[in-house]
Amino acid sequence: MKRGGSGNRDDDLLRSFLPQSFGAKKQKLDVSEKLNETKRTKRVTLVRKRKITDEDADGTEEQTSESGISVSEASKAIITDEGQSLLGKKGYVVIGPPKPKTRIVEEIEEVEVEEEDTETSEYDKLLPVSHEIKLKGHTKAITALALDTGGARLLTGSNDYMVRFWDFAGMDSAHRSFRDVEPHSGHQVRSLSYSINGDQFLVTTGNAKAKIYSRDGHEIAECARGDMYLLDMGNTKGHVAALTQGVWHPTDPNTFMTSAADSTVRLWDANDVTKQKTVIKFRDARNTTRLPVSGCTFSPDGSLIAGGGEDGSVWIWPTKGPYARPKQMLRNAHGGDISCLTFSKDGYTLLTRAQDDTVKVWDTRNLKQAVNTMSDLVSFGNTDVIFSPDEQFIVTGTSVKKGEGTASLVFFDRKTGEKVRQIAVAGGSVNRLLWHPKLNQIIAGCGDAVARVYYDPMRSTNGALLSVYKQKRRKDPSDSIQHFAIHTPHALPMFKDQPSAKKQRLKDRQDPVKSRKPDLPLNGPGHAGHVGSSLTHHMMKTLIKKTEREVDPREAILKYAQEAEADPYWFRAYKDTQPAPIFNHEALRQEAEEEKKKAEEAEKKKRRG
Repeated sequence: MKRGGSGNRDDDLLRSFLPQSFGAKKQKLDVSEKLNETKRTKRVTLVRKRKITDEDADGTEEQTSESGISVSEASKAIITDEGQSLLGKKGYVVIGPPKPKTRIVEEIEEVEVEEEDTETSEYDKLLPVSHEIKLKGHTKAITALALDTGGARLLTGSNDYMVRFWDFAGMDSAHRSFRDVEPHSGHQVRSLSYSINGDQFLVTTGNAKAKIYSRDGHEIAECARGDMYLLDMGNTKGHVAALTQGVWHPTDPNTFMTSAADSTVRLWDANDVTKQKTVIKFRDARNTTRLPVSGCTFSPDGSLIAGGGEDGSVWIWPTKGPYARPKQMLRNAHGGDISCLTFSKDGYTLLTRAQDDTVKVWDTRNLKQAVNTMSDLVSFGNTDVIFSPDEQFIVTGTSVKKGEGTASLVFFDRKTGEKVRQIAVAGGSVNRLLWHPKLNQIIAGCGDAVARVYYDPMRSTNGALLSVYKQKRRKDPSDSIQHFAIHTPHALPMFKDQPSAKKQRLKDRQDPVKSRKPDLPLNGPGHAGHVGSSLTHHMMKTLIKKTEREVDPREAILKYAQEAEADPYWFRAYKDTQPAPIFNHEALRQEAEEEKKKAEEAEKKKRRG
């Protein structure tokens, strides 16, 4: 028998009150919502107009408009006079004070608006910049970045002297670092570089000694420091001034390079850092004084070494030498310190970034003239310039002082040198840059102590995408519970609290057995096996001389001379064949001279090294 429509409705109503399933309901992750949270925001300049009078400085708000003008243009107030004196006009008589003047003043305010960027071009499909995540943890500007070849672990170094470790696979959407180390206390981190194997990394700071750490942050080795009192830097075992750059060899996991303000670039063996393998010296234009080195790098195949001087010069050597003179050299490449040098994959193109606010493209086969020059790019001295993975774009950042505008991430076309994209980066200067080829993600270390990771969900893989989808760890209520000590002074001895370590040490100190207190001298008659002492006993000890100390060792030996001559022990076998012993004094003299020469050679090596 079929039920009517009312019966079905009753069943549905009853079913709604019954449990739908058993156990905890599994939460579904909304992927689109998570991606929207990391979507890059557009910075919009709001210009607010206010009408104020001379008497009322606050005024009343008249209207609000959105504008795309720059900060410098919007900061200029537009002032118009509306209230003028009516005296002199026909038919009007003004009684009392004149009407106060009214001014319209424009005030600017930059805000972030959650909307898509209206600027679109054909290059937007190639740039992974639609979304970003922020890695926070440092307290000062980030000055170093390093990412291993697999793209799993990121290192950031800062002016707060710390190096932080970020694991994309282990992070959740809170994006917290899992470890931090301080290579040298009080010295800013200058550079970070992973080995080709990714099992160790190099750290250079404002100190003269570079350090090698394992992948997990355990110190492996520390480079030697040279003698600062030696004039010839080639004779020192290491750097004698602050380091400026450190780079691992791109193909040899046992070789790395460092540069410093002592005018040298040094090649090291990772297995023996007590002394460098090679020293490359920089000289000024007159070839008389030292030239501090501001940066260095290897070519992708490791065959070339490029270095930049603080005078804006560019030097190129073959890695295997000779090092007496550079293979290519240009003195006036830039008008300021060179902060970054980057080779192309074929090694024929070199990018340089300097404090003269320019990026230049060079042909390593002929450094006489730059191929392209990109100018008006403000730099404070530690800004990077890099290639995109396909080397179609050149990427760099700009610097800005606090409160004077917004820094930018700028993309140029490699062939033409034209600017194809510019992205505003709020918060501070863009110092360090990385574009990982496997992840297709751009990492920027900024002056506001934040590392920004730019990516595109459709074009990027792993990296930031692994942490975006993970929910934040829920706080356990027990973590906030404070565990106070419970004291029970009247408890039984077996249940009493154990005293603190300090109290236990003080108690043991009073125990002569546990503290191993030496026996005190006895006064009067002895007891318990100890001989007593008295003043007379002490006086007699001082009067009686100990025979062992008073005996002359020469006299003690010479008393056996006659016995040795009468019955020689060493020459008894030659008593019949050679009764008179003959000694070879010349051999003893030669041995003495050889020992003297060895001592002189060791002293010379010590002075040189």
